[in-house]
Amino acid sequence: MKKLIIFDLDGTLLDTSEGIMHCYRKTGAILNLQENVIENKKCVIGGPLKDGFQCLYKIDSENQLEKAIATYRSIYQSEGIKMFCTYQGIEELLKNLKENGYLLAVATLKAESYAKQMLESAGFAKYFDVIHGWDGTDSCTKAYIITKVIFTLNLISSEAILVGDSEYDSYGADAADVDFLGVSYGFGIRKCESKSKLFPIADSPEDVLDYIINFACD
Repeated sequence: MKKLIIFDLDGTLLDTSEGIMHCYRKTGAILNLQENVIENKKCVIGGPLKDGFQCLYKIDSENQLEKAIATYRSIYQSEGIKMFCTYQGIEELLKNLKENGYLLAVATLKAESYAKQMLESAGFAKYFDVIHGWDGTDSCTKAYIITKVIFTLNLISSEAILVGDSEYDSYGADAADVDFLGVSYGFGIRKCESKSKLFPIADSPEDVLDYIINFACD
């Protein structure tokens, strides 16, 4: 039986696309980076910055990549962190899950301090038992953060499910050996993963609640 519902942040709890894409674009302009032609630029949201820059721009060297990431983080800290909005129905989802006795957590590749600040600003932080994010190290993967959440709450992987909107979330859940529920209202799950059909997909926060209450915990 599931006891813990772990949420991704970008594209799952909060629509952070404006701030993230603003910081990518501004970094590209400052460093005069040449853009790659891709159909869906928002598919980089929620993933590692290294992957995002290599997807969006022609990166010539490791030094250029490191400079781009450092520039992005500086811009995000002062500008991007304020540029987000909430998805309709998320607070009702969190309230209902808490009322039904579930532990709630966040596992995000966003810097942990930023995640906590943004969730406080959105009014959602009070619903979560644990909020874990990127710790500043290159070894901090999605799977590591998910596992850290489970360990912090003294549970095992079979008692948790991750809710997320991207291929990074699905891969992280698989590596951490937890079940995964994709959401299509975010930025990438339909684009990157719909062909595989290896996991259920919810089209709204209401569908997330329905799946968890009626299916995930049978």
